[in-house]
Amino acid sequence: MKKEHQNTEMQNTEPQKAKEPTVSIYLPVETTGPFLEGAINGVTFRIPAGRIVEVPKRIADLIRESRSSLQEGERAVAAFRDAGGRKLG
Repeated sequence: MKKEHQNTEMQNTEPQKAKEPTVSIYLPVETTGPFLEGAINGVTFRIPAGRIVEVPKRIADLIRESRSSLQEGERAVAAFRDAGGRKLG
């Protein structure tokens, strides 16, 4: 059963939500699409993009880490291309 969690659809139990801290995040539609969907430890989420929403801190942390890893990979690929496709380092 899906529950509404301050503009974020979450599948969770009431006791878990009560003790879990939340933070505000903004996901740009241009990079995310209309929603960001996923699951962590059996809890599914669907976060709307293009507006500020409240999400559990652990989900915000995971999104930040994931974005950071993607950006790091993009920088490595760009450096590889700039080196003419040769191994770096």
